[in-house]
Order: sequence, then structure tokens, then C-alpha cells
Amino acid sequence: MVWYLLEINNSQLFLVGLIILITGSFVVIFDYPQIQYFEQMPSGSYYLLDSEKKNIHQRLLIELVIGAGIVATGSGLIIFSLVKKRP
Repeated sequence: MVWYLLEINNSQLFLVGLIILITGSFVVIFDYPQIQYFEQMPSGSYYLLDSEKKNIHQRLLIELVIGAGIVATGSGLIIFSLVKKRP
């Protein structure tokens, strides 16, 4: 494996990437079950919900996409810190 060849070249960037990755993971972990609750409702029950609860479902979907983007950004920073040398 090549994992033993990788070393952290930029520790500050690695730490920032790790914090961002953990934050995005929390967003995804806590939003996903709530989205599943709305999506597993029978279609008749979903249409009977008031508009406020439907808006909550739409906001949860947006938060999930943003959380996935945050996870991708954190992962990218971690990978970048392994590759880029500190000046």
C-alpha cells in the first residue's frame, strides 16, 4: 500500500480539513434520517402535510447537499495537505 508513504506536509491545512470534514459529517448524519422519514411516508400522507412541513423537507434536502459539499471540501483539503509542501 502507498498509505505508509504519505506524510502530512502541511499540518495546519490538514487540521482545517479534518475540522471541516467532521462538521460536514455531522450535518449529513443528522439530516439523513429526517429526510428518510419524509420520503418513506405514503404519498397520500405527504400531500396532506401542511406547507410548512413540506418546506422543512425541502430545506433538509438542501442542507444534505450542502453537507455533502462540506465533506468533499474537507476531504479535498486533507488530500491537498498530504501533497502540498509547506512554504
